Amino acid sequence: MKYQLYSLLCGSALLLASCENKMDEKHENPDGFTSTKIEYLYSRGALNALEIDYADCYNYNFRLLATYTQVASRREGESRINTYDIQNDKGRWENYYENRMKTLTEIDKIYKHLTEKEQADYLPYFETNKVLKAFNTAMATDFFGDMPYSEAFTARNAVFGDEVILKPKYDTQKEIYYAVLDDLKSAAAYLKSAALNDQVDAQVSFKRQDIIYNGDLTKWYKFANSLLLRYAMRISNVDPEKARTVLSALALTDPITDNADNAYIQVSGKDTAPDAIWRAIRESHNKNNGYYCYAPELMTNLLNAANDPRVNVLFQPGSDDDGKVIDKSVTDIVPYPSSADDAIQLKNVLSDTEIQKKYAIYNTATFRNNYYLPVGIGITAAEVYFLLAEAQQRNLVALGNAKEFYDNGIIASVQNYYDYYTHTTDTDNLNAAVAATDVTEATLAAWLESSSFKFDPANALEQIATQKWIHTGILQIYETWAEYRRTDLPVLLDDKEKGALLNKQNTPKRFLYPAKEASMNTDNYNSVSDRNYPEKNLWWDVN
Repeated sequence: MKYQLYSLLCGSALLLASCENKMDEKHENPDGFTSTKIEYLYSRGALNALEIDYADCYNYNFRLLATYTQVASRREGESRINTYDIQNDKGRWENYYENRMKTLTEIDKIYKHLTEKEQADYLPYFETNKVLKAFNTAMATDFFGDMPYSEAFTARNAVFGDEVILKPKYDTQKEIYYAVLDDLKSAAAYLKSAALNDQVDAQVSFKRQDIIYNGDLTKWYKFANSLLLRYAMRISNVDPEKARTVLSALALTDPITDNADNAYIQVSGKDTAPDAIWRAIRESHNKNNGYYCYAPELMTNLLNAANDPRVNVLFQPGSDDDGKVIDKSVTDIVPYPSSADDAIQLKNVLSDTEIQKKYAIYNTATFRNNYYLPVGIGITAAEVYFLLAEAQQRNLVALGNAKEFYDNGIIASVQNYYDYYTHTTDTDNLNAAVAATDVTEATLAAWLESSSFKFDPANALEQIATQKWIHTGILQIYETWAEYRRTDLPVLLDDKEKGALLNKQNTPKRFLYPAKEASMNTDNYNSVSDRNYPEKNLWWDVN
C-alpha cells in the first residue's frame, strides 16, 4: 500500500499567472508570484479532483445520499421527509466549476500557450489531466444532467488572449458523456506506450507531483480505461450501441484488475491527513450532532446471511460516542432499521443508552480513526470486475465469464476492505481475531461457492448491482447514488414516515441548478429550465 505525503501539495499554493489586477500593474509586489508552472498546480488539481472532503461527507454522504441509497442508517425518524426535498444545487455547481475543475483547466490554458518543445515535455501532465477532468465532469453531470461544458471555463481566457464566453451554452448530457469518453480514449491512446524521460526536468518532477501513481503511466493507462468502462456502462441503457463501441476496444489487460493499481490518494498518517471521512464520521455520530453512521439494515442483513467477512471490517458492535465498543463480549453486528417509522418506534421503547449498546456502527478502526484511509477514490479493481460482469451478462462485451468477473469482484472487495482495516492507524480498536481472518483468494473462492452470494445466472444483474453497491458504499457515495439511479438495484427497503412512503419512486433523481443561473445566464438557463426539477430523470436514467 502506498502512502502519499500530503505535503507534496504545498507547491500548488503558488498564485496563478493572471492574478495581477490594475493595482498590481502600477504597484508591483516584489514578494508576490505573477507566474507559475504546470507542475506546481498539478498535485493540487489531482487532490481536488479525487478528494471527498469533510464537508462533502458531513453534508451529503451521511445526511443525504446515504439515506437515499441505504448505505448507512440514521437514528432520527421525525421529519425525515425533508431529506428527500431537494430545492437547490446543494453547492455542487460551484464545487465543480470553482473547486474541482479550476486548477485542472488552468493547466490546460498554460499548456496551450507553451512552445511545441515545452508541450512535448509536459505531455504526461496534459494527458493525465484529461483523465481527472473526465472523472470530475461525469460526476458533475450525474448531479445535474445538461450543463455548460464546451463553452465553460473561459472567464480567464483574456489573460491568455483567448476568447471569453461569460454566458456559456448548456451542453446536453449526451454531448458531455461523449466528450468525456473521447478524452479518456485520447488519454489512454497516449498512455498505452508512453514513458517518462529522465532527461526532462518536467517529467522528472511529474513523479513527485503525481500523488496518485508516483508517475507510473501504466497505472494511469489502466485508470483511464477503467473510467471508459464505467462511463460506457453508465450510458448503456439509453445508448447501448455507443457503449458497445467503446467496450469493444477494451481488452482484459486494459483496466484495473488488481488492488495494487486502485486509483486513490492516501497519506502517511495523522499529520498529513486532510479532513476527510474520518472527521465526518466523528461529527456525524454523537449525542451533539445526531447519529448517522449506524450499520444499515439491508446491507448488514445481506452480509450476515452470507457470513461475509466484510461485515466485521465495515461495522462493529454497539459503541459509545468515541467509537469504542461498549461490551467487547458482543460480536453480533445488529443493524439499525432504515425506515423512519421503525426508527421512531425504537426510540419510543428503548433509551438512548440501550440503542447505543445494541446497534452496530461503522467500524472505528477502518473508518473513524484511520488516517491511512484514502481521502479520495477514483475507481478500484472490485468495481471494474462488477462492471465487466454486468457487461458480459448483458452481452455488451465478449471478454470472459460473468461468474468469474462477479466472483473476482467480491474477492477484490473483501481484500480491499481488509487492507484498509489491517493497515489502520487505530491499532487500539483493531480486533486481532478479525485482522487474522484468512482472506486469501482460495479461501474466499471456497466461501463464495457455499454462501448466499453464490452466482445465480437467473438473478445475476441484481447480484452484480448489489455487490457494487456494497463495495462503493459510503467511500464512493456519488458513484453509489449514480449506479442506484441507473439500475434501481438493489431493491431497497421502504422508508416510511407516518405510513407515507418516502423513498423509491419519491427519491430525487437530480439536484437543481443554482438560482443565479436563471438571472446571470438567462437565455441558456431557459433552454433547460423545463427539466430543472428533482423528479426529472437524467438522460442515461431510463428505468
